[in-house]
Amino acid sequence: MDHSQKLENISSTIKAEFGTLNLSQLNWKANPNAWSIGQCIDHIIVSNEQYFPAFEKIVTGKYKMTFWEKNNPLTSYTGKQMIKTLGPVVVKKFQSPKLFLPSQSSIKQSIIDNFIEHQNKLIKYFNSMSENKFEKTIITSPVAGLLTLKLSDVMAIITVHEERHLAQMKRVKSQLTE
Repeated sequence: MDHSQKLENISSTIKAEFGTLNLSQLNWKANPNAWSIGQCIDHIIVSNEQYFPAFEKIVTGKYKMTFWEKNNPLTSYTGKQMIKTLGPVVVKKFQSPKLFLPSQSSIKQSIIDNFIEHQNKLIKYFNSMSENKFEKTIITSPVAGLLTLKLSDVMAIITVHEERHLAQMKRVKSQLTE
């Protein structure tokens, strides 16, 4: 299954699993330091959108790799490590970079519709980027200027990161009914 299909499945699951939750359920936290379902969804949107400027340039043919992106010897290693670290199986919990943090205020009921709209845009980007660019195009991480990633790895990172937080949201929802 390709990344676009996985993202479509995640969209369907989020709508089915969480689309009928009320505002208080979307914002419920197991403890003050935990994220609510709404915050998990907001975090996915905020995180993914950091890549949109690069995706837009790639899709429109305006993207030019920097010297560092072309020559960083750690690009492949970094991508593989991030895919493993951010995947659905939580080996180790870690703090999200500030750039990727969700809203700390109450999440609005519209977060599900916002997510579906966001996801459709992301899928459109994924489908618009030609396959021959996946391995050859390298972009800089929005978190750290020294980290560079193959476009194929960025797509995998986004996908496994969404799967990770989908599992987290399901755990939060299961605690709601207790």
